[in-house]
Order: sequence, then structure tokens, then C-alpha cells
Amino acid sequence: MNKRKPTCRDLLKSAGMAVAMTAVAAGFVPPFATGAEDEAARAAAQESARIAAMAKAKATQAHIEGWELGPFVKHPEPVLRPNTNSVFKCPIMGKETRWEEMNTYNPAAVVKDGKVYLLYRADGHNPACAWGRVCRIGLAVSEDGIHFTRRPEPVLYPENDAFKQYEWAGGCEDLHVIEGEDGVYYMNYTTHTGQHLGVKDTMSIATSRDLVHWAKHGPAFLKFNPDKINGSRSGVVVSRRVGDKLIAAKIDGKYWMFYTHGCALAWSEDLINWHWAGKAGWPRGAEAGAIALLRDDGILLMAQTGAGPLGGWTLWQQLHDRADLTTKQLPNNGILKEQKDPFLWPEYAWEIKGMTGYTTVCNALVPFKGKWFLYYGAADTYTGVATCPIAP
Repeated sequence: MNKRKPTCRDLLKSAGMAVAMTAVAAGFVPPFATGAEDEAARAAAQESARIAAMAKAKATQAHIEGWELGPFVKHPEPVLRPNTNSVFKCPIMGKETRWEEMNTYNPAAVVKDGKVYLLYRADGHNPACAWGRVCRIGLAVSEDGIHFTRRPEPVLYPENDAFKQYEWAGGCEDLHVIEGEDGVYYMNYTTHTGQHLGVKDTMSIATSRDLVHWAKHGPAFLKFNPDKINGSRSGVVVSRRVGDKLIAAKIDGKYWMFYTHGCALAWSEDLINWHWAGKAGWPRGAEAGAIALLRDDGILLMAQTGAGPLGGWTLWQQLHDRADLTTKQLPNNGILKEQKDPFLWPEYAWEIKGMTGYTTVCNALVPFKGKWFLYYGAADTYTGVATCPIAP
């Protein structure tokens, strides 16, 4: 009597969670499964792995160590959603466009005059772009950190200027903003040509005194390392907390920044022109995230890492030795402490389903009214917030 060959579902039932997680991690599907079984088994494996990883991460967050920030509690609804009513005349298209109708996400945040200002990435349709959309930077303000009032038009966007070669047709996207000791706000924003062939993303700099009117300065590495212009993005400057402000901090007479995938290091004397430091701060490929906070015990760095059981992007924390910025000789790449599990991941339906499902991307953490406010992009469509008390 011939026995039926085991299906994927049979294997998962008999081998349990370990096989499910291994199957997801490896992308393995036995060759004898049918198409329908294959898809069902993969979905079951992913869900099993996700449930197990979530339980582990929550248990870890319930017993955080003293160097970590948290645990963070999410607000259950987005604080920003796409808005189809916002209209703006694009200087390149030469016509009115609904500039934030598709997605509003991945913001930077600043506390100014007792209010939270969000500078957020907003997507509108653009047939000139390979993926059909262009990003611009909008501005919203809140007195409680939850309920925001938006400006009707973007405050930074591609124009017919000297920087169009970097910004069109993909636009201006994922950004960080830091206040300098001079009271000027410095924005590190990612620009994108938006073409399939020769796709280029570049970290550029803009400055402002009021968060509304911005002066562009071009690519961060243009002056000192022009060979590093392409492929740079998402730079977070090392800062110190002064009340409800985060101020750019010098170490050994220089400003320092973690940027792009791998949290590469760069330094500057003026927060505009940057030098490549030739070193990565998070060697496993994480992208620089919400903050690089200078403290007595080191530099607290938040970064988002890629695909895992909990989602495409999740947020983690590390504590770096501040001496790691100026030497390559420290053990373990200068990492003093590291979280074993992510502390922020997709959970709500609006974090799971969107332009890019199962993603939480965070570029903003600010102190405000006795709490840390962590603003993040959810599913590349919405903006959410999570908070935790500021330790005395």
C-alpha cells in the first residue's frame, strides 16, 4: 500500500514551531507540495513565527534594562493619515496636484515654543516617476503631541532649481531634523531620482529658523566626499537633551552622524558639509533611526532593521561607546549593550496593511511634557506615535 507523501501542512503540524520559524527564515517550501498547500503552509508558518516572536519581544520589554528607553505604549490610531483635499501647484509639473493623497509617514519631529512640529513625508501621484509617486515634506503642529493641524502646502519639495537633478522625479523623503546651538534647524533629507535605471538616493541638507522656510544646501557629501553622494540616506545627528529640546552635540570638537544602512559614520564642523568616516556603527545593515542621544553612559542609538518574523522593518536600541566615533580599535565595534528583541513592531491593522505592509519606520523621538514621544511611519502609509515616561 502506497503511503501519501507528507504535505507542508503535515510537516508543520508534526515538527511544530521550530520548523515553522526555520521555514520562514529560509524561505523553504518542500518540492512535493501543491501550489495551494504551499501558500497555505507559508502563511501558517509566517503567522506561527510572528506569534512566537511577538510573545518573546513583549516578554523582553516587560523587563527592560536601565540603559534602554521604554517600554513604549502606542496610541491606537494614526496621528496623520493621507489627505485627498490638500492641493498644491507643483512648480515642475506646472499644475495643481494632491500632494499628500497617497501616504503621510516617516516624519521628523521638533519641539518648539511648547508645541510638537512634525515634518513628514507625503506622497502624491507622479507619472514621471518609475513607481508613480513623488515625495514632498509637509508640516503639522500639535499642542498635545497627538492631535495635529497641518499646513495646506508642503514646506520642502522638488523645484526647478540646482537640486532638481537629485530630487526629481522621486522627490524629498525620509528625514531627520536637529537644532543647532545657533538656533538654526538642520534637516537631513533623502532625495531620489525615481528612475528604474540609475536609481539614486542622496542625503541632502536644508536649514531653517522657523521650520516653514527652508534653504537647500545640496548633498551632504558634495564638498568633501563626492564619491559618497549616491547611496547615502537617512542621517541622524548625535544630540544632547536640553529640557524639551534636542541640540546637536560635539564630541572631540566635531558633530557626528549615523546614516544610511549599516549606520555608517560621518562627521562635520558645520552640520552642512559632511566627511565620510569610513566606519559602520551597526554592521548588520540596520538603517539609522529615531535618535542618537549623547548620555553619560554612551550614545543611545535607535535603528530599524529589515525582514524578520515581526515585519519588514522593526525598531531596536543599542548603546555605543562614545570613543567608538574616533577609533576603529574598540571590541564589538564599540557596542556596549544591545537589545535582544525589537521594541517597536507592526501590530495594529493600519501598521500591517498599506503601501508596504508590516512595517514600522521611525525617524523621530522627542522629549515633550515629561514623556518621550516616538513618531513612526506605519505600513509606509500612516504616522503613529508611542510614548514612555522620561526617567528622572
